[in-house]
Parts: sequence; C-alpha cells; structure tokens
Amino acid sequence: MWILENINDKSRLGSWGTPNEAQTFLTKLGEAAGACYIVAHRSGNDKLDQMLTEGLVKGDLYKILLPRISVDEFVPGDPDTDNIVIAFFLKGVPEATLPFKVFAEQSNGVISADYGDSETVVGAQNVYTEFDRDNLEMEDIHALMIQSAMLAGLETEDFTMTFPHTDEKFAYDPSVMKEYFISRNKKKNEIAQRKAIDRAAKEFEKNIAQAQKGKDEQKQAEQQQTQEAIERMAGVALTG
Repeated sequence: MWILENINDKSRLGSWGTPNEAQTFLTKLGEAAGACYIVAHRSGNDKLDQMLTEGLVKGDLYKILLPRISVDEFVPGDPDTDNIVIAFFLKGVPEATLPFKVFAEQSNGVISADYGDSETVVGAQNVYTEFDRDNLEMEDIHALMIQSAMLAGLETEDFTMTFPHTDEKFAYDPSVMKEYFISRNKKKNEIAQRKAIDRAAKEFEKNIAQAQKGKDEQKQAEQQQTQEAIERMAGVALTG
C-alpha cells in the first residue's frame, strides 16, 4: 500500500492503492502541510519499500536484470491492439520486479507495463513494456535501454535481443531493431509470435527437465555415498 509519511516523526496518513492516488491527496493538503509528507510504500518488505519509495538508482539491478530483451515475442495485454512488447528478464530478487515495472511505465513512450513469471527462463520474472507501433519513436526504446543498462551496471551493447521470426540472438542495436519493425506486418508477426510461444514452451520444458535431471543425479550420488558409508561402517563392525 502507499501512504503519506511525515518526514519529521514518521507518522502515517491515509492508505492508497497507487502512488498517483497518494500524490493527488498530498497535493490537496496544500503547500505548507504537504511539505511535511512524502509518498511512501509500506509492505513489510524493507528492500521493496526502499526501492519503490526512493526509486531505482544506478547499480540497483546489478546481476538481477539479465542482459537480454525479447522483442515482439509476447502479445500485448490487450490482444485487440497491435502494441510492440519489449520484455525484460530479472532473476534472483523477485522483489525487484515491481520497482522495475514502476520505473519502466514512467519512461517516455511506454504505454503500459506489466510483470509475471518468465515462460522461458526458469526462476526468472519478466517485465513487459508496451509501445504504440503506429507512433513508434525508436529514441524512446533506446532511452529505456540506456537507463535499464545503467540500473544493471551494464552497457547497452551488453544486451542481446531476440525476435519472433528467428531463433538467432542479436547484439542490441537500434538500427537492427528498426529494420525489423520496418520489415514486418501484422499478419506475419502474429504467425511468428505463435511460433515463438511454442518455442518458448518447449525451451521452458527442456530447462525444467534438465533441472530435474540434475536433482535426480545429485540424489542418486548422495544415496550412493550413504550406502558406501554404511558398508564401510559394517566392515569395521565385523572386523572390530
């Protein structure tokens, strides 16, 4: 929840579902009273509250935001639109997903942002950012990439990007992305998206199977070690 917190005695005022609602009420308090409060997030999770209240800063997502993006492989939240979806991947700190979503939706050109568990990377979360395809400004996407790289302690050229029409991974390059948008059409992209979703499902199942195989092999090794230890102890008992 979002509250107004007194900067002097930390007392709380009100409770709202979004920071905009809390900010609107703060504005109504007037200049004098409003100067005593800040909009703050309170959930019981100190790390999450700090990131949401103070905002993300350089390096906050170091080794959390993965150096990869997905372009147009996911459908928009509203399937009746033809919005571009740029998906980011975060792993290791689930609490960081919501602050990054809030950060992304405030970026120029981003119509909306959402988040959820990744369908392609085991144990990761996605933040989905949507852009208006008909009024696309490549500068908006590039600005978001520069800021995201800064949060992750990376350079934009460290990122790779994938598209729905090919399995190949490309080094992040605005000119390559622009060429993709110029070359595609809605029908072609819908077909490619369906193929991408199928690929993602198979990749995810493969990753799950590999993870399970690793667990099974580890369990077998532990059982073997236990059995060998028992046999050694039994040998000592028989000869002792």
